[in-house]
Amino acid sequence: MQNDRESCKRSISRRNVEINVIRLLSVTHIIYIINGNMELEEQERSSIPPVFQGPIVITVQPQGENISGRRPIPISTMDWISTPRSQLNVLSGTHFLAGVEQLEIQRIINFNGLFGLSGNKKQYRVKVPKGETIFLATESRADNEESYICRVADFTLIFLDQAGETAFVIKKNPVWKYMPGPVHKLTVSSTDLIGSVEQNFSILGPSFTVYDPSRKPLCNIYGPNACSCCMYKESQFQIISIDGSHQMASLMHQWNNTIHDYTFLLTFPLDLDIRLKSLLLGASFLMEHLYFENVKGT
Repeated sequence: MQNDRESCKRSISRRNVEINVIRLLSVTHIIYIINGNMELEEQERSSIPPVFQGPIVITVQPQGENISGRRPIPISTMDWISTPRSQLNVLSGTHFLAGVEQLEIQRIINFNGLFGLSGNKKQYRVKVPKGETIFLATESRADNEESYICRVADFTLIFLDQAGETAFVIKKNPVWKYMPGPVHKLTVSSTDLIGSVEQNFSILGPSFTVYDPSRKPLCNIYGPNACSCCMYKESQFQIISIDGSHQMASLMHQWNNTIHDYTFLLTFPLDLDIRLKSLLLGASFLMEHLYFENVKGT
């Protein structure tokens, strides 16, 4: 009996030592051993990952489930410039005229002609006033350009857009320069015929009519009351509707102080059809050819 009492005392003392050791190590564990509910909460807390005290460097970015294997395109945005033109527009051909309400036609000086070299072809720059260049036009003529009886040969103007592609082509028919009647005719075409500009017989000044491909008249062009051989250097042409009710656009030949030369300024509504804009641009070159060809640079 005495031995049993001693063994029981030893077990109780051993248990007290263990409890004391546990109490020294962690008081919270003693509490959670007494309270079962708190022990369950402690076990749930132990599953939370530790909080790091030092700085953490993230080496892998979080990604979603839909991971694409496509390599990103290296696009540089250093030189991007904001423009009012919509980037969804078709930027080819005559569509460059969309959203434009003024065009300035400038003659490009060709130094080959000054030194007597070959290849003296007339070149023009079609641009927004004080803005970007929209087209570059190069003129091509026949060898027998003009004879002693004032025969005007045909010529072709090829317009290149900003992409370096042919936007449209202007062609003039060969006629006798001072022959009366609707003889001077100019056609504008792209992939298809856009229309034509034809001169009307008039003794009160220049008169022209603009037609669509089906020969339907679109508008009339009237110049100042002056003969073609003595046209004013600074002149204005009015572009009037077919019924004569209102002015649709204007064309002015004027002096430009910036480039020190005469230029054409074509003004039309912003929402005007681009095909009609192309025809009016062709009409500008017809006026240049008939009345102001020898005025440039003088």
